[in-house]
Amino acid sequence: MDNLFLTGFMGTGKTAVGRSLASRLGRRFVDLDQEIERAGGASVADIFARFGEGEFRERERRALERSAGLERAVVATGGGVVMDARNREIMHASGKIVCLRADPPTILSRVGDAADRPLLAAAADCTEKIRRLLGERAAAYADADYAVDTSGRSVADVVEEILRWVDAHREPSMREIRVTLGARSYPILIGDGWLDRIGGRVREVLGGKAIRAAIVSDSRVAPLYVPRVAASLREAGFAVAEIQIPGGEQHKNLAWLALTYDRLIEARIDRSSPVVAVGGGVVGDLAGFAAATILRGVPFVQVPTTLLAQVDASVGGKTGINHAAGKNLIGAFHQPRLVAIDVDTLKTLPQREYLSGLAEVVKYGAILDAELFARLEASVPALLRQETGLLGDVIATSCRLKAMVVEEDETEGGYRAILNFGHTLGHAIETLTEYRRLLHGEAVAIGMVCAARLSRSLGWLDAESVGRIERLLDALGLPTRVPGDLSADQLALAIEADKKAAGGKITFVCLEAVGRTRFEPLSAAEIAHAL
Repeated sequence: MDNLFLTGFMGTGKTAVGRSLASRLGRRFVDLDQEIERAGGASVADIFARFGEGEFRERERRALERSAGLERAVVATGGGVVMDARNREIMHASGKIVCLRADPPTILSRVGDAADRPLLAAAADCTEKIRRLLGERAAAYADADYAVDTSGRSVADVVEEILRWVDAHREPSMREIRVTLGARSYPILIGDGWLDRIGGRVREVLGGKAIRAAIVSDSRVAPLYVPRVAASLREAGFAVAEIQIPGGEQHKNLAWLALTYDRLIEARIDRSSPVVAVGGGVVGDLAGFAAATILRGVPFVQVPTTLLAQVDASVGGKTGINHAAGKNLIGAFHQPRLVAIDVDTLKTLPQREYLSGLAEVVKYGAILDAELFARLEASVPALLRQETGLLGDVIATSCRLKAMVVEEDETEGGYRAILNFGHTLGHAIETLTEYRRLLHGEAVAIGMVCAARLSRSLGWLDAESVGRIERLLDALGLPTRVPGDLSADQLALAIEADKKAAGGKITFVCLEAVGRTRFEPLSAAEIAHAL
């Protein structure tokens, strides 16, 4: 479950620290006393007075069991929870325990009027009562994974210490999502800190025949990660060739594809040799198309290192290169054999590219998952801080949603077009600005806002939903306005060249609500001039 439980005596700061910690981690916060009060319809003091401590502890355990069943929550417990060994077992089984400590004078100064504290209300000497209770509970409080003294410290300072401990003791995690496509099925592995073990998983999915592998990367990513991936592949028994292209969308073209073919042929790859793409969407698209076409198709492995590639471009088998007339006009469907995502690679991603990737995450919430969209709205600060746990969750959710769509419609014959929300106009903007002014996610962000407004003008979407989409993208630092130097006529011409146009119409993805879409056949002129 990987929950975090805050234990400690009253007045040590469990609620204030827990609430702030949950916000920093992008997790749900649970105050156990509030849960007990909500379930019982009475305050803790009233429950103590009417039913006694024994009944209160039983209610406390039931509330703890419910909280332990949550995923990745921060739970502030009552001061006496740890006295029951069963409660400690529940917490250890579903997460980590952090005990907050403070000296008696600090505790007394924080609890103030002890009238609403049942264990102190009748005490003649509160300080002495606190000392005695702390002594009685010392062994139980010591049964924690970590302890922090909060005396004389701010909430922010305590939270920072806990975050450092959480990060230092974070165990490599792994989630697996399967894209089920019959003989073309493959796993998406999502974890952190496991890049050096990728070679074994590649060998596992390919079997023992392959003796050579080729890594395709770009000039920015290669120095950071290719040595580790190459070493892991060699350890798994592959002879490895390394191929490098320049970074940037403008290099996803025929010229660099031809050079990639040359290097693959020089490396003497055969039909069992995997092409391993290490990088963002540009590398994945170009390397994937090379893998789809050289020797009439060789195995392909995606190791995406950008958020955009992790949540979108690496999953689904779309590969291709750009043409002067439009984006991705030359390509093929070629499913990877494995998608291997190490979330830690995002730590070296420039902030602007990271934010660009968030646009695709917002897209999934807007078209398929209102709950995801709401979570993104509530977690903007944690997203901007790139909290690892939250990122793992949203990447996994995005991949699961993408897999669901691909399984329904592998080659974009119908339903898969839902993933084009925001992309019709986004691709047009990219083409008109020669892929130099805006990143892909930035153009898609503009396209999503425009698609939401067009949905509103067609009578399908309410104004509040349009506002929510625009506010979320704006809060994430993404653009929401079409560049002022692009005219409606220019946009219409670029949209007409889009590969999704058929019979003079675009199957335009509109919204009926956050999380629910509909398709509208519209001409390029209708789309451009409506915006």
